[in-house]
Amino acid sequence: MKLAAIQQRPIVGNIDANLNLIRQAMALAKEQGAMGVVTPELFLLGYPPRDLVSHPDTMGAITQALMQLQDLTKEWGVDCWVGAPALSSGRRLFNSLYLFSQGQQVHRWDKQLLPFYDVFDDPRYFVSGSPTTVIQHRGMRWGVLICEDAWADMYPDDYTMNPITQIQEQSPDMVLIPTASPFEVDKTTRRFGVLSRLAKRVSCPVLMVNQVGGQDDVVYAGSTMLLNAHGDLCMQCPDFWDGVRVIDLAATGSSIPLVTSHPIQQQLDAIKMSIRDYVNSNGAGSVLVGVSGGIDSAVTLVLAADALGPERVHAVFMPSGITSSESARDAFDLAHRLGVQYTDISIQPMLDEAIRGLPSPMEGVPIENLQARIRGCLLMTLANRDGGLVLTTGNKSEYAMGYCTLYGDMVGAFAPLKDVYKTQVMAMAQYLNQQDSRIPTYTIERPPTAELREGQVDQDVLPPYDILDAILVKLIDERLGISQLIQDGVSPELASWVYDRLHRYEYKRFQSPHGVKLSRTAFGGGRRMPITGVMPA
Repeated sequence: MKLAAIQQRPIVGNIDANLNLIRQAMALAKEQGAMGVVTPELFLLGYPPRDLVSHPDTMGAITQALMQLQDLTKEWGVDCWVGAPALSSGRRLFNSLYLFSQGQQVHRWDKQLLPFYDVFDDPRYFVSGSPTTVIQHRGMRWGVLICEDAWADMYPDDYTMNPITQIQEQSPDMVLIPTASPFEVDKTTRRFGVLSRLAKRVSCPVLMVNQVGGQDDVVYAGSTMLLNAHGDLCMQCPDFWDGVRVIDLAATGSSIPLVTSHPIQQQLDAIKMSIRDYVNSNGAGSVLVGVSGGIDSAVTLVLAADALGPERVHAVFMPSGITSSESARDAFDLAHRLGVQYTDISIQPMLDEAIRGLPSPMEGVPIENLQARIRGCLLMTLANRDGGLVLTTGNKSEYAMGYCTLYGDMVGAFAPLKDVYKTQVMAMAQYLNQQDSRIPTYTIERPPTAELREGQVDQDVLPPYDILDAILVKLIDERLGISQLIQDGVSPELASWVYDRLHRYEYKRFQSPHGVKLSRTAFGGGRRMPITGVMPA
């Protein structure tokens, strides 16, 4: 028995486009002798739909699309397991998986466990379904666990019910797991461990079908998997591959090794897919990147060129009177190596004119920020002219410390490196250069600098990035406090300084462009701190 697994990117809200993807998969299934197709979670509407799920026209369009799929199963003789919202009592909805066969609705499973951590907010939109039922269909006993339901054993104290136990007690022959599980570094390895334990517990094969592609601030890697009853991996779709895979469900006699790439490569692939899908889905023909000769803009430019093609990328170098000749050289060299459009615009005349127009003489930080804001204004003006989007080049360390300028270097539509610490950006640059040496060597080796005054380096304000990032990982990713930092050997003065600065600049991060989530605790939907308030130490 074969099933066609749809590991593709749905377009949130475009039900017709998503319906067409399912229709194409059904045609492929019929051609290759598969008995049906199975989609990821909520695929028909797209995931995450957020408040679109409550739009007054949404459920009417969903109902019509489901009827079309139901009719196609009779016309083509191909079953369809499709993820879509379903009406419950009142105005609330279920997150469901429908099974259509021979023009009939055979069954509907409703998700029970509704996550409300990290980027998830399911209880805002959905209600929990009833205990899951294993059904007899085409000579097999089928169970379904929708996304979080399959992780129930990992969070035994969070929920009062356990869908895995419910299925185990009904002795299934196969368990399907439609999911929309966001990417994190090494998430494929962790997900395989969860699925392996699950397969052993229910004593039957499991097929997990995950979506792929970027959606706003999250990205999905796919890595659809089939495991046998012993928890061995029998089939795996590649990470970040977009397509339909016809799977022989009986091919569970032998195992294969889990395929994962280097953690840095995982991050690079996730960022490139996020850039591509964000830019294309929002109808932009090109992107603009303000390049400085520094490492953050260099990595951003490389990833943009790889994601979109160099013909759709515009590098803009905006020197002032203090910009070094090395910065100018490296910015031009990088753009030339990548083959992207390059523009050089001096901001010094505009800066001089702006300073002359000030009511009183100024120096220091206000003038440094003025330079950044002139650059931001130029980038946005060029983007307006070209119908393009600006990619912001800031990294997670800078956003954490507020070492960035509102309406200056923070302008833009998308921040590819927002969840990448500075030391990780450095590692990315070195990793990229091991492949093809596109980033100039001096760009990687030079001390980090905003170059807004003579001789400026980041360490004038911030601790060395290797020290700073180690502290930020504990504060942000591990959610530790000052006392734990001190126990780990950080001086009380430095621990307090970093902690206070992290929380002081929440207002900046609130206004920053969103960027792709790569870790368990990314700025944005996964970390929701008050802008105004006193934080406990």
